[in-house]
Amino acid sequence: MNRSLDEEFPLAKKWVYLDNAAQGAPPRSTLRVMEEYVKDRCSWLSGEEDWLDHMGEWSSKVENSKNLFAKIIGAKDEEIAFIPNTTTGINTVFSMLPIEPGRNIVVTSISYPMGAAVSLKQSERGAEVKFLKSEKGEIPIEEFEKNIDDKTSAVLVDQAGWYNGYLHDLKAISNIAHEHGAYLIVDGVQSAGAYPHEVHRDGVDFLAVSTYKWLLGGPYSQSVGYLYINQELVDKFQPAYIGNQTIADEQLQANIYDRFDLYNLKYKRGINRLQIYPRYEFGYVAVENSMRVLLNYGIKNIFEKIKKLGTIIVNGLQEMDAELQTPVEPGKRLYVNAKIRNYRELEKMLYKQNVVVSSRVGGLRISPHFYVDEESVESFLDKLRKLI
Repeated sequence: MNRSLDEEFPLAKKWVYLDNAAQGAPPRSTLRVMEEYVKDRCSWLSGEEDWLDHMGEWSSKVENSKNLFAKIIGAKDEEIAFIPNTTTGINTVFSMLPIEPGRNIVVTSISYPMGAAVSLKQSERGAEVKFLKSEKGEIPIEEFEKNIDDKTSAVLVDQAGWYNGYLHDLKAISNIAHEHGAYLIVDGVQSAGAYPHEVHRDGVDFLAVSTYKWLLGGPYSQSVGYLYINQELVDKFQPAYIGNQTIADEQLQANIYDRFDLYNLKYKRGINRLQIYPRYEFGYVAVENSMRVLLNYGIKNIFEKIKKLGTIIVNGLQEMDAELQTPVEPGKRLYVNAKIRNYRELEKMLYKQNVVVSSRVGGLRISPHFYVDEESVESFLDKLRKLI
């Protein structure tokens, strides 16, 4: 590997790490921030630091993380809410939309299981759920044209496809959805941080992510998330659940403990009223640092690097006569999945040789980030070739 990346991404120094679609490998600087945060908070809770003066020291990093995430997806700060994870964000969106009997939801057959489950939940409200069939891991735009109609309330797509890295044409899908008065909801957990999202250009109405994958925000068990809502829609819908940030300031009277109005409920305006869950500070200070690293490198540069690595992987797999579950064209994929016999056993055998990939939906999912170099990818292909 390049020495500077060796030093910046310690996990990639010890492993050929090709599993960012499952868990990103944070840079060394983020690992230091995580250590400093835990040490600092333990010091505070043990009474070694001033109790009141020290409570908000990390809050500026938490708030700045919104600004950085907005830059990563081409949004504005005031369009970003803190959420616990992707699934919570998608649940929040569906809970707010006016879904009624006779309406329908359009989702794809390659959607992540939890997204599909949230969509199916809407059938309890009387909605029909339409699953669009894939062709060789792709969903042709014609499928959206045929299935989205004037009774469609929302269209949910994964960008990128969770098991095969397929990239939808979000602009084309949003155009079709908006022509029929439907909203486009994007599960962006498998692309934000690795793909140059432009949510305004593409007409995305809602986008939800968790931070532990391509955003390199630390371990899965400690991760957090963000929910983007187009500014024109922020005050159009009310959340199904409320918290103190949901309630109008005049009702709280600036101090909920002294002058809370028990007998009225007034909603605050703006994106923050959707932040009804406790903010997990640790996760946000970690991803704040990682997003600065990503932005310094450049999201477009990251995407080009990943596509280049993906092309090497695709070419190598084709030489082995592996059946791809991912489009060959670089512009249609973020990462790669190939059907290979005994793929679960191969995952374990590769792991013993310090190569990390995932077995998913009948194949091996191979998902390098920008810190992986060509030599590491060639090493993986050589080991795989010998094993099969």
